[in-house]
Amino acid sequence: MNHEQIEGFAALFTEAPCLTEIEIRHEGATLRMRRATTGPLPTLQPSPATPPASSALSIPAPTNTCVVTAEHVGVIHSVVEVGILVKSGQVLAQIDTMRLLSDCKAPLSGKLVEVLITEGQPVEYGQPLFTIVPEES
Repeated sequence: MNHEQIEGFAALFTEAPCLTEIEIRHEGATLRMRRATTGPLPTLQPSPATPPASSALSIPAPTNTCVVTAEHVGVIHSVVEVGILVKSGQVLAQIDTMRLLSDCKAPLSGKLVEVLITEGQPVEYGQPLFTIVPEES
Protein backbone atom coordinates (compact mmCIF):
# COMPACT_ATOMS: atom_id res chain seq x y z
CA MET A 1 0.00 0.00 0.00
CA ASN A 2 1.46 3.34 -0.95
CA HIS A 3 1.01 6.73 0.70
CA GLU A 4 -1.58 7.92 -1.85
CA GLN A 5 -3.72 4.82 -1.30
CA ILE A 6 -3.58 5.31 2.47
CA GLU A 7 -4.58 8.97 2.11
CA GLY A 8 -7.47 7.94 -0.15
CA PHE A 9 -8.76 5.40 2.38
CA ALA A 10 -8.39 7.98 5.17
CA ALA A 11 -10.42 10.51 3.15
CA LEU A 12 -13.19 7.97 2.55
CA PHE A 13 -13.22 7.10 6.26
CA THR A 14 -13.42 10.78 7.19
CA GLU A 15 -16.35 11.35 4.83
CA ALA A 16 -18.35 8.49 6.39
CA PRO A 17 -19.07 9.63 9.98
CA CYS A 18 -21.20 6.56 10.66
CA LEU A 19 -18.11 4.33 10.41
CA THR A 20 -16.27 3.90 13.70
CA GLU A 21 -13.64 1.42 12.56
CA ILE A 22 -12.40 -0.04 9.28
CA GLU A 23 -9.71 -2.56 8.38
CA ILE A 24 -8.40 -2.89 4.83
CA ARG A 25 -6.12 -5.72 3.70
CA HIS A 26 -4.40 -5.26 0.38
CA GLU A 27 -1.40 -7.10 -1.12
CA GLY A 28 -0.20 -8.39 2.26
CA ALA A 29 -0.56 -5.02 4.03
CA THR A 30 -3.21 -4.15 6.60
CA LEU A 31 -4.56 -0.66 7.28
CA ARG A 32 -6.78 -0.23 10.34
CA MET A 33 -8.51 3.07 11.14
CA ARG A 34 -10.55 3.76 14.26
CA ARG A 35 -12.24 6.98 15.29
CA ALA A 36 -11.02 8.55 18.48
CA THR A 37 -13.56 8.56 21.27
CA THR A 38 -15.26 11.85 22.02
CA GLY A 39 -15.43 11.10 25.74
CA PRO A 40 -12.81 12.01 28.31
CA LEU A 41 -9.42 10.35 27.99
CA PRO A 42 -8.05 8.05 29.24
CA THR A 43 -10.57 5.27 29.30
CA LEU A 44 -10.00 2.72 32.02
CA GLN A 45 -10.65 -0.74 30.70
CA PRO A 46 -9.70 -4.32 31.38
CA SER A 47 -6.41 -5.54 29.97
CA PRO A 48 -6.69 -6.95 26.45
CA ALA A 49 -7.81 -10.59 26.42
CA THR A 50 -5.23 -11.51 23.82
CA PRO A 51 -1.76 -12.31 25.14
CA PRO A 52 1.02 -9.92 24.13
CA ALA A 53 3.38 -10.88 21.32
CA SER A 54 6.30 -13.10 22.32
CA SER A 55 8.70 -10.15 22.07
CA ALA A 56 6.58 -8.01 24.43
CA LEU A 57 7.66 -7.41 27.99
CA SER A 58 5.08 -7.50 30.75
CA ILE A 59 4.36 -8.03 34.40
CA PRO A 60 0.93 -9.12 35.65
CA ALA A 61 -1.56 -6.28 35.24
CA PRO A 62 -4.57 -5.67 37.47
CA THR A 63 -7.96 -5.16 35.83
CA ASN A 64 -7.94 -1.40 36.60
CA THR A 65 -5.66 -0.42 33.70
CA CYS A 66 -5.34 2.12 30.91
CA VAL A 67 -4.28 0.88 27.50
CA VAL A 68 -2.33 3.46 25.49
CA THR A 69 -2.87 3.03 21.74
CA ALA A 70 -1.07 4.35 18.66
CA GLU A 71 -2.51 7.59 17.34
CA HIS A 72 -0.65 7.23 14.03
CA VAL A 73 0.59 4.60 11.61
CA GLY A 74 4.37 4.42 11.58
CA VAL A 75 7.48 2.90 13.12
CA ILE A 76 7.98 3.00 16.89
CA HIS A 77 11.17 4.47 18.43
CA SER A 78 12.59 5.31 21.88
CA VAL A 79 10.44 2.87 23.83
CA VAL A 80 10.47 3.12 27.64
CA GLU A 81 10.94 0.05 29.85
CA VAL A 82 8.26 -1.88 31.71
CA GLY A 83 7.99 -1.24 35.45
CA ILE A 84 8.76 2.48 35.49
CA LEU A 85 6.54 5.09 37.12
CA VAL A 86 5.22 7.55 34.55
CA LYS A 87 3.68 10.99 34.91
CA SER A 88 0.77 12.29 32.87
CA GLY A 89 2.14 13.71 29.62
CA GLN A 90 5.45 11.82 29.83
CA VAL A 91 6.73 10.59 26.45
CA LEU A 92 6.60 6.77 26.32
CA ALA A 93 7.77 6.39 22.71
CA GLN A 94 7.86 8.18 19.38
CA ILE A 95 6.11 7.16 16.19
CA ASP A 96 7.93 7.92 12.93
CA THR A 97 5.42 8.56 10.15
CA MET A 98 7.25 9.39 6.93
CA ARG A 99 10.10 11.06 8.87
CA LEU A 100 7.68 13.05 11.04
CA LEU A 101 8.12 12.08 14.72
CA SER A 102 5.07 12.17 17.00
CA ASP A 103 5.27 11.69 20.75
CA CYS A 104 3.20 8.93 22.32
CA LYS A 105 2.47 10.32 25.80
CA ALA A 106 1.13 8.80 28.99
CA PRO A 107 -2.49 9.98 29.42
CA LEU A 108 -2.26 9.59 33.21
CA SER A 109 0.24 9.01 36.01
CA GLY A 110 0.88 5.47 37.15
CA LYS A 111 3.02 2.37 36.74
CA LEU A 112 3.86 1.04 33.27
CA VAL A 113 3.02 -2.67 33.51
CA GLU A 114 3.09 -3.77 29.86
CA VAL A 115 5.11 -2.79 26.80
CA LEU A 116 3.40 -4.42 23.83
CA ILE A 117 5.79 -3.22 21.12
CA THR A 118 9.54 -3.18 20.45
CA GLU A 119 11.97 -0.61 19.05
CA GLY A 120 11.69 -0.35 15.25
CA GLN A 121 8.38 -2.21 15.05
CA PRO A 122 5.74 -0.93 12.61
CA VAL A 123 2.49 0.03 14.36
CA GLU A 124 -1.03 0.64 13.12
CA TYR A 125 -3.54 3.27 14.18
CA GLY A 126 -5.32 2.14 17.33
CA GLN A 127 -2.83 -0.65 18.08
CA PRO A 128 -2.28 -1.17 21.83
CA LEU A 129 1.24 -0.07 22.81
CA PHE A 130 1.38 0.18 26.60
CA THR A 131 -0.66 -0.66 29.68
CA ILE A 132 -0.58 1.67 32.69
CA VAL A 133 -2.00 1.06 36.16
CA PRO A 134 -3.19 4.45 37.46
CA GLU A 135 -1.55 5.69 40.63
CA GLU A 136 -3.69 5.61 43.75
CA SER A 137 -5.39 8.91 44.53
